[in-house]
Amino acid sequence: MLVLVAGVTGNLGGFLVDSFTHRGHRIRGLARNPSKLSRERRDLLESFVHVKLGCDVEQVEKACSGVDAVICAYSGAPENVLEGQIILLRAAEKAGVKHSLANTWNCDWRDMKIGMQETYGPMIMFRRYPELTSSIKPVHIYCGVLAEVFFSVPGHGDFGPKCGGVWDAYQKRLQYYGTGDKPWYVTTEHDAAEFTAEIIQLEKSEQCGDWHVYSFVTSLLNIVRVYEEVRGTKVITECKGSVMDLRREALEARSRMSKPYESFEFCGMFYQLHTIDGTYRRSYKISNKLDVMPTSLESFLKQSHLI
Repeated sequence: MLVLVAGVTGNLGGFLVDSFTHRGHRIRGLARNPSKLSRERRDLLESFVHVKLGCDVEQVEKACSGVDAVICAYSGAPENVLEGQIILLRAAEKAGVKHSLANTWNCDWRDMKIGMQETYGPMIMFRRYPELTSSIKPVHIYCGVLAEVFFSVPGHGDFGPKCGGVWDAYQKRLQYYGTGDKPWYVTTEHDAAEFTAEIIQLEKSEQCGDWHVYSFVTSLLNIVRVYEEVRGTKVITECKGSVMDLRREALEARSRMSKPYESFEFCGMFYQLHTIDGTYRRSYKISNKLDVMPTSLESFLKQSHLI
């Protein structure tokens, strides 16, 4: 296959290049900043299409021409998830593409409604749009939280105190609500790319719809235990209250928001809340059709460049 990775210069985009080329597929890249892609990965590409903005229809159509599958690995900014993906979808239709993967790789938000969590609102909107208007039915992959984001690996996102998250990478502190023993589904970026390549290369992937994958399932308190064993560093744990306390604090933080982008300051609270109150669908089950050996929590902590 010739696969287009839109957003190829991102962290996940780079892993997608590796995963598909290792399986013998060709990769075409689409992104705004080619210098962010390493020379080694750039050499693996069939071609690279430079786009100044995701709304550059001409360049997006050029990127989609002749490919067998389109994968959207744009960043999670609302304008990318909604407007950017609609443009990409229309370009794929025009090029006759049948295989498409929507920008997901996150928690299973299918039971959520718009307004429950700002970060997932654009994804909810885009999911419905192709159902109503397109011959392409994009695949969605739900993998829980990305491990690099959870542990705030430099350059890979942040799930720390500044956004209401649980892991303080600098203070080696874990702050949680409730009992701390609820299951969290976690996936490394490497594994997310591996699962994606397996899913897309299936003969009928355009009909496969929704997939659950994960590297490991664990609790917050178990993360502390394993981290201390593997890294040899004491982790401070702090229970900040009940689930009801978390809900109240999250809603109060939202009420103080004066501009849309300020939702980043409290988005982690809603990730916590919807993980432990059951809003995200359970439970995940990996299909035996996917030939991937998931990374364990222990292996991730040993191999990753954590702060």
